Amino acid sequence: MKKTTIALAILSCFSNLVLAQNASSAAEEALLQQQLDNLRQQLIQQNQQLHQLQNRLATSQQQPTAQDTAGRVSGERRTPAPSRATEDLLIEQHNVFDRKFSLDFGISYAYYDRKQLLLRGLVVYDAIFLGKIDTDRIRSHQWTADVTGRYTFNDRWQAELRIPYVYRYMDYTASPDQDKKVFDSLSDSNIGDISAAVYYRMLTETNSRPDLVWNFRVTAPTGRDPFGIPNTPNNVNTNLINVPTKLATGTGLWGLSTGFSAVKTVDPAILFASVDYTHYLKGSFDDISAGNNQPGEVQLGDSFGYGLGMAFALSERLSLSLNFNQSFNREAKQAFEGESLSKVQSSNGNSATMGMGVTWAIDDNLSMVVNWAAGLTQDAPDYVVGVRFPYRF
Repeated sequence: MKKTTIALAILSCFSNLVLAQNASSAAEEALLQQQLDNLRQQLIQQNQQLHQLQNRLATSQQQPTAQDTAGRVSGERRTPAPSRATEDLLIEQHNVFDRKFSLDFGISYAYYDRKQLLLRGLVVYDAIFLGKIDTDRIRSHQWTADVTGRYTFNDRWQAELRIPYVYRYMDYTASPDQDKKVFDSLSDSNIGDISAAVYYRMLTETNSRPDLVWNFRVTAPTGRDPFGIPNTPNNVNTNLINVPTKLATGTGLWGLSTGFSAVKTVDPAILFASVDYTHYLKGSFDDISAGNNQPGEVQLGDSFGYGLGMAFALSERLSLSLNFNQSFNREAKQAFEGESLSKVQSSNGNSATMGMGVTWAIDDNLSMVVNWAAGLTQDAPDYVVGVRFPYRF
């Protein structure tokens, strides 16, 4: 009996232990199930919030923002920042006001070739020439190296200073006889006329109007003027007339210029145009003849010019431009001492060129610009080629 009682007590303890373990396991399963349900509920809420945010983002992308709406009402352009190729092109043909300081080094070559027939005799019956025909030819080579600095005060004002250096080579040829030619040549170099300019941005580009910049330039007579330079002493013997002993590198007069330039973006092209007017102040010189010591006054004729062109950005760093430029010069005036100014016959001119240019952005600050132009009139150079290296800080 006693053994039976002990066995029943052991079985009762074991049963209670199993029940306690089962109850603990059930409670743990219930806790885990509750945590799983909570996580599922949070996941559902997060998915709902994610869908709501996606819908709001899609709606905001389809509809303009208040800032865009205001920009459209005011006409302000909302476009991405221009590429480096476009920026370099605008600097070459127009102006940009987003760089504090830039330094531009360039070199150009211009070639002139002029021929003329000198008829020394008379014409009879409007068809027969009796006398001698002389042929004169003048070929001019001119290299110009310049350094240009631009400083931007703000998004409206910019100042510029240009310092050129000019090297010239002239080749003179005369044919006083059919079987004889006489040659002469001359080379010279000196600093050119230094100029300073200011630019003011009057209008910024919008969807309906171009970017408009006004400019004013002052040119100082720092180069060698062409007045009072004597001719070579053997001109008469060689039949070469008007061959100077030195070559001019400047006008000798103060010049005042003003004008406007405009740029309009019409994707994928960029259109640009400019107009300018130049006035030269009257100057007095000790000699206005070819070394004959005749003092007097000279005033070059005013000039009016314009330019048109378009450009294309071929890539992020490469652009191509085409341009046409023309300028008209009025007749110059001169007067010997004690006389009043009178016009110099045949001193007016019409110069027109057609050109193209390629701009390549080498890196974020340095670019290379190659230009070429062909003369379309007799007063224009036969052709001009040049290369520039603008560096923007």
